[in-house]
Amino acid sequence: MKQFRIFTLLFLGLLIFSCSEKVENPQLKVLVWNIWHGGNDETLPEDGRPSVIEIIKASEADVVLMIETYGSAPMISDSTELDYHLISSNLSIYSRFPITKKLAFRDSISTFNFGGVEILAFDSIPMAIFDTWLHYLPDTRLAPTQLSEDSILAWENAGSRDDEVRKVVNSIKTYLDNSDNVPVIIGGDMNSHSHLDWIEATKDTFNHGGAVVNWTISKTFTNAGLIDSYREIHSNPLTMPGITWISGIDADGTFGYNKQDRIDHLYYKGNWIKPIDSESHTVPPGEVLNFKGKEIMYPSDHGFVFTTFELELNKRK
Repeated sequence: MKQFRIFTLLFLGLLIFSCSEKVENPQLKVLVWNIWHGGNDETLPEDGRPSVIEIIKASEADVVLMIETYGSAPMISDSTELDYHLISSNLSIYSRFPITKKLAFRDSISTFNFGGVEILAFDSIPMAIFDTWLHYLPDTRLAPTQLSEDSILAWENAGSRDDEVRKVVNSIKTYLDNSDNVPVIIGGDMNSHSHLDWIEATKDTFNHGGAVVNWTISKTFTNAGLIDSYREIHSNPLTMPGITWISGIDADGTFGYNKQDRIDHLYYKGNWIKPIDSESHTVPPGEVLNFKGKEIMYPSDHGFVFTTFELELNKRK
């Protein structure tokens, strides 16, 4: 009888421990990065792909949204042990969790610009993940900040980015409407500034030229109910600019590394997902990045955004 009681207590203890494990809110780490010509641009001092792999490994990311993949996906997947879906030559998504569905919206927008996956995180949590690249013209470095806001926006919208972002949002409307059941994460290289950064407090800093601008791309995302994960954590763009793009025009008219812009973004939507930490890292390509205690040759002209989300399962419907 005594042995039976001991066995029963052990069983109950294991049951309680198991239940506590299930209600614990898991954390999902997501990295978004334009790796620049497959991570191996010809101007780099050496092959940059090992650096891409080292940074992804150091981040311990569960999901990676990659832009400018260009042939490097198999090597990156094999080296990081992350499954991947190649949306196009440009876009790819890597996941530590099973990819249960591959998503494309070819009737409305090219897979070169947009695509996604559904994953099953932590064995039982469905999530919708989307990767984005919006056109690089008009060149964001050349924004006519000396003009009125209306004129600046007219310059911005003369290209195709405004049309592309509308197609992106319209394509995933069903997912956005269902985000309280299946959380949505969308990130990428937007090639455009954020209205959350170009505010009164920053108008005379970061080469903003005195302008306050409600940039079309970021406004379209936030108007669709998506939340900028980096700016949700770091609400003050003056003290935490979150730089992902430092290329600008030097005094002699050539391009150099003299600007501080944030054009790579990571958004989310859902009532039981929230960012608890977000980082942005960049240095000029070929220089050394200090990341997670490691010194790594930086292989890209874009910085990356790295956000940790907490999944508040007690709020799940």
